[in-house]
Amino acid sequence: MITHQKPKLTSLQIEDVLKITIWGVGLIGGSVGLALKKSGFQGKRVGLGRNIGRLEIAQKQDAVDEITIDVSEGIQESDLVILCPPVNYVLFFVQQIIESVELHDKPIILTDVGSTKSAIVRSVDRLLHESPNISFVGGHPMAGSHETGVSGASASLFNEAKCILTPTENTDENALQLVKDLWEFVGAQPFLCSPEVHDEIVGAASHLPHLIASILANCIADIDTPEGRALDFTATGFKDTTRIAAGSPELWTNIFTQNAVVLSDLIDTFIDNLTDFKTLIQTEKPAEIHRLLTDAQAIVMKKRETLEIR
Repeated sequence: MITHQKPKLTSLQIEDVLKITIWGVGLIGGSVGLALKKSGFQGKRVGLGRNIGRLEIAQKQDAVDEITIDVSEGIQESDLVILCPPVNYVLFFVQQIIESVELHDKPIILTDVGSTKSAIVRSVDRLLHESPNISFVGGHPMAGSHETGVSGASASLFNEAKCILTPTENTDENALQLVKDLWEFVGAQPFLCSPEVHDEIVGAASHLPHLIASILANCIADIDTPEGRALDFTATGFKDTTRIAAGSPELWTNIFTQNAVVLSDLIDTFIDNLTDFKTLIQTEKPAEIHRLLTDAQAIVMKKRETLEIR
């Protein structure tokens, strides 16, 4: 087997980029395209996907300049390809790019926006071992909405949002710098860590809350008495605590599956906390209950102040 040595990429800033391809112009991909335009990007924004009708909508909304359903055409002469599919499709997209890029073609940088990183980044590293002119930087902008599709896209979606980048020992420094420049250019704040640390942090910050909101919604819906259903009496409390459960079931099934090990440990921790609280109410310890609620209130209020400062 011939091993190809990856050439070191030349330093490239976002202002120098002539063409960016967004593969998957939905909520995130569309927002990237809109944010690039709003921030003054002078290069070409190409939308790539499998549904020409959706791509035409994205083009009409000015999320991209050109559209195509042909992979080779979409990535030809691109400096940067942003992969925006559900997490279980990232490897498939990378494989298609590998098959479309010739060894003599110009170097191309890939990045993604997936909510899980370990499985994706390590697998892509292995896939690109024999592709010297393709580099990859794992990415995850911590911004989104319960809406789906380019109709929910916004040029300001990434303003002041953290974007986690997950370089490995195989990541090209210039590729990483360009992806950092991209996210700073559209208003985000890059944060670097390993793929494994990403999954642990985001598992706690995002995946577990979504799971709890979904289980809470189902639990409340199951309470049904002859006098009425609990769901019929819900108000703002239900709305506030279950809002994120309105997200795409397909998207979140894939996220939970790919981050199963981390999520399993978090579930155990959450169960332990619920069990401890159950003991407090069963043994009638109001002072300890009050302390727990006070601690939670302080955490939430401090976080709200931080968000308001933004």
